[in-house]
Parts: sequence; C-alpha cells; structure tokens
Amino acid sequence: MILPDRVVSAARERARRLPTALLAPPPLDYAPDRPRDTRPAALATRAGFLARGGAQPTSIEFERLIGTNDLVDEFYLERALLAANPVCRVSIRAPSGHERGSATGFMVSPRLLLTNQHVFTSADEAAPSVAEFNYRLDVAGRPEPSYRFRLRPDLFFFNHVPLDFAVVSVEPRSADGDGAELSAFGFLRLIPERGKALLKEWMTVIQHPGGARRQFAIRENQCVADEDPDVLWYVSDTAQGSSGAPVLNDSFQVVALHHAGVARRDAEGNYVLKGGRKVTDLADVDDSEVDWVANAGIRVSRLVATLLGEARERDGHLAEFRAATQGGDILSRAYQTGDPTPGAPMNALLRPGGPTAGARLVLGTLVLELNAGVLGTAGAAPPASPGTPALPGGTSDVEEALKEPIIDTNYASRTGFDTNFLGVETPLPKVLDESLIAPTLDGRKVIPYEHFSVVLHKDRRLAIFTASNVDGSAKAKRPEPGKDYSRNGLTGLTDKQQEKWVLDSRVAAQFQIPDAFYNQDNGAFDKGHIVRREDVCFGTSFAQVRRANGDTFHVTNCSPQRGNFNRSALGGIWGNLENFIGAQADAERFCLFAGPVLAEADKTFVGTIPVKLPSRFWKVVCAVKNGKLQVFAFVLEQDVHDLPLEFQVTAAWKPKQKKLTALEAIIGLVKFPKVYHDADHA
Repeated sequence: MILPDRVVSAARERARRLPTALLAPPPLDYAPDRPRDTRPAALATRAGFLARGGAQPTSIEFERLIGTNDLVDEFYLERALLAANPVCRVSIRAPSGHERGSATGFMVSPRLLLTNQHVFTSADEAAPSVAEFNYRLDVAGRPEPSYRFRLRPDLFFFNHVPLDFAVVSVEPRSADGDGAELSAFGFLRLIPERGKALLKEWMTVIQHPGGARRQFAIRENQCVADEDPDVLWYVSDTAQGSSGAPVLNDSFQVVALHHAGVARRDAEGNYVLKGGRKVTDLADVDDSEVDWVANAGIRVSRLVATLLGEARERDGHLAEFRAATQGGDILSRAYQTGDPTPGAPMNALLRPGGPTAGARLVLGTLVLELNAGVLGTAGAAPPASPGTPALPGGTSDVEEALKEPIIDTNYASRTGFDTNFLGVETPLPKVLDESLIAPTLDGRKVIPYEHFSVVLHKDRRLAIFTASNVDGSAKAKRPEPGKDYSRNGLTGLTDKQQEKWVLDSRVAAQFQIPDAFYNQDNGAFDKGHIVRREDVCFGTSFAQVRRANGDTFHVTNCSPQRGNFNRSALGGIWGNLENFIGAQADAERFCLFAGPVLAEADKTFVGTIPVKLPSRFWKVVCAVKNGKLQVFAFVLEQDVHDLPLEFQVTAAWKPKQKKLTALEAIIGLVKFPKVYHDADHA
C-alpha cells in the first residue's frame, strides 16, 4: 500500500512540532519519584471526567498522577481487564478470504470500530476483513476461545487521511455460528474534551502486536509531550501490528489512537540503533534494536470532532456514537452498578469450576462450558527502507502494520529452476528417501516458483533444499520505463510496513509453518529467506520480476533463523554469504542450492506450534568458468566480515567450505549428481 503524499506531509508536519529536547541524551527521565507539573486545573478536569462516568479517584490515584506515589489500587487491575474487552485483533483480508495482515482496533460505540486509516485505506479493503475479540491467553497461558465478527462498511465507513483514523460498522453477531453478541464486549468511551492526559503521566497501550494474542504495554509508557493539537507523544513497548490500539491514561480513559513510532535518526538521515550502530533503513532491523524516541497517538478530542464534523450520518451510527461519548461504556457501567452488563465481558465472568469441573463462561445469554484442558481457538483465523521521510530533529514516523506483499497466485506460469541456466546441465539433487517429501496437491515433489524451486520436508515443514537461478547482469535487470523496482514498488507496501508471509495454496497447510509462528515468537527468530529475494528478482518484464519477488515470501521458502545469523546488518554469516555471492552475480550467472540441515537432534521451540529448529544451514554455489562447471559448498556456523569482490574462496571463507561428500553426510537427506562432485573445488 503506497501512502498518498498528503499522509506523508501530515506526518512530517506533526513531527516538526515534536519538542527537540526529547532528542538529547539521555532521551527521557522516567524517575517515578520526581515531582511532575501537578497542574491543579488538569487534575480537577480528570476528576470531573471520572465522576461523570460514576467513579471517584482515591487519594492514591491522585498521588500517582502527580508523581509522589507509584502504588496502584487493586481496582486498577480490574479496570485494565475491563478496558481490554472492547479491544480486538483486526484480521486484514483479501476478497478471497485469506489474511493479508493484522492490526488492532477497538469498539467506540455499540456498532462502531476504530482503527487507523493506514489499516483500512478504503471501504473495499475493510469489507472482507474481520474483528476478532477475546484473542488472548487464559490464566494458565492457554489460548482462550475467540470470536470473529464481520465488518460492514456498506452500513457505515469513514476514514481520515491527515489524522490517520478509520471507523467502520461491525455485525452484531459473530460469524463463527456460536451466537456470540458484539454487545458482550462493550465499548470504550471517547471523551471529546481535552485534559485526559497529563505530562509525564504513565499510560497503557492494549494491543495485538504483530497479530499476537492481546498484550498490555502497561504503565511504563510516559506522556512526554502534550502541546501538539493533533497528537500525544509517549514512550511505549509497541511493535509492528499495534496500529489502531487504544492509548489509555492511568484511569483507563482513552486519550489517543496509537498511530506511529518515532525512530531516532542522525543529521545525515541514518537510523541510530540502541548500540550506536547506524543503518540507512529499518527493513531488516528487529524492533528491539531500534531506538524508539517516542510514539505518536492521534488525540481523541481531535478525532471525535473530526468524525462528528465531517462524516455523514447513516442509519443512526453517528447519533449512537455521539451518545456513546457521554456514557454507557464498559467502565461507566461498572462504576455505576458494579456490573458491566449488559454485555458482560469475558475476563470478569470466567469463573473457575475446579480442576475437573472446568469453567463457566457467561456471555450475554450464551453459557459455554470450558474443559480444564488446553483450549483451542474457536474458529480462529490463521494467525523501513531508503525513502522513509526524514523528520526534523532526527526522527521518523513509522506506521505499524503487518501486510501481505503483492503475490501472483496464478501459478500456471511458474516453471521453477532451469537446469540449463548456465549453459551446462545442473540437475536437481536427489532426495534419498522420497517419502519424506511433502507433495503438492497434484502429486508433484518439486514446487516451482519464478526462477527457483523448493523441495519441502513433510514432517519438519521446512525446505529439504531450494534450487535457484541467479542473474545479476544489467541485461537481466533492465527496468521498464515508469516502473518502480524498489522493495516498495515490487511488494506494494510502504517502507513503514512489514511483509506478511503466505501459505502456498498448492501444498496442504499441514506441511507448512504459518507466518503466525514467526510473528508470535516474542522476537526469537527472523523469517529467514532460503532463496534470497534479490537473487531471483530479474526478468524481461516488470511483471516477471514482481512474480519472483512475491514468490520468495511463501513460507515454503522460510526458515527460523536468529537475527545475528540471518542479517548482514547484524554481522550475520548467512546474510554475509548472500551478499558475497550477490556481489559476484553482478558479473555472471550462478545456480544456488541451499537449505537447513534437518538433524534429528535439533531442539524443539514451542511457540504457537512446536517447531524443531535447525542449527546449521548449507549453500552450494555453481558457476561456470571457461565453459566448465565449478562447485563450492558451504556449511555456515559463525560470523565473518571479509567480503571479497570476485568469486574465489578467500581465507575468511575457507573454514566454512566443505567437500561435497562431507556436505552430503551432514545433510543426510540429499545426494548430488556426479557432475557436481567432479566440479567440487573444496
């Protein structure tokens, strides 16, 4: 999704108003015992908001607001759980029904859901998408049943580019056939007046980062600037996919709609990471490495005024929303009656029934009996680069959304790896036990893509090997006039969005590790390309290059790799070898075979699904010199930094090189034809 110029302009203008004092090291002062600006009028306004809802602040609550007491009342935790119920995981879907990405949203009236405009740029984009509530873990860390509701932009839809928000109507009953009522989750009230956020106050962000189950960035999120009329600036542990999350003050009133992260940049426009290292873009940098100066949230007061002032009424939605700004929300009902019903939230009504009796979940008139075992998710859905506009003062706005890149799913044109690509025969390796291969739905053992092929292990759900043709010559990459061959142009995403990898519909899902595994692993692994995107992005037309680019984002081409192994920006040896080979492909063609070493002793990582993790990876480079085949085989285990410009195995790479026979023994599953052994240069 390419952002319109007016969105970028609005982000730049907001960032110009970010106080420059935030950028001086140390960036912020978090000392909880340092007195803040008490601003009695602001505290009185907060107390008035609470009293209007039916609550009265305690002395401890006021002491917490002015920074003299960091304790919280017990009801603070109850409010947090209640406020989380209207928050949902937004599953961004294509018209075909498959998930293209994810974000966060929350109900702001009985029928209206609020999220970002960059999540739903149009009603057409919202129409096939769904809102999934109660997507969370129970007290034992087990998945709770979740409930999906269809969006109805045909009934009401409004989005606003400069303020980056979208509001859409939601079906009143779930799409899962369980009869769940949308009213069971309640809504959060958007108070139109300013004064809900105090400078240096701690705030909470309730979110589904990266499509994960519900999480709280609780209290360690400080309001650091509140002068801007459009946004609040705060520091938070948010991550990709948190777009559309509510930002709440310490009384759990919504103060902002989470919109974007602000990453530190130097005077030359480079991103400055936490360790001091500088990079030109954030496309391959883990969020945990980024020095986030602050996050930006769209002010509720501006959002409400814009919605009521510019949107057109349809079927009473705006009248209902206007009433919702005055009360009837999930917290006000609880304050006034001690019971948030109607619309009893799940967190409050899950009553333990003992280790054998299970539990009873009361959801409106629906009563579910939950057993004491592991609960499945009922009807659950499968779970920045150069050009990022530099912001004055050394920052950049980074929108947070996880989206599927452009992928051509009409696979009829795919011919896969070309065995005559080098002018000499380069046949595919032979899998010693073909019963281990995951077949395609039509029975093939090799999955063809644009310029490469994959042979998949049916039990490990990872590639046994990949085979790719590489052509870095100017002729092979001659661009079509007017076409954008950058990462943005080929993926269809902005430099502020993260690619979501997809299943290959030609292969049964049971043989593939879903993208959700990588997005819900707490940052343990990268999505490691076995076939590098840049290697196969060549062709005689833009359409062919884009097909090759998109094909590399199938999970069949993915393997879990640690960041310091995968990414050359972190000194990773896999990325370094890819760069080493890629630099030489500028002058000649290559064929590459690669894959993980799928050893029986590999340890199992238990994330969303258990996956055995390969500890070693191999790569075989095939080149032609003077009409003869040359073969170089590598097993990668440690870091290197010396990247020569010509294809010769230097001293830095010699320890990684193996005899092809030794490599076969390590892999254990593959046998290379004699032609490769004859050409082995180890």
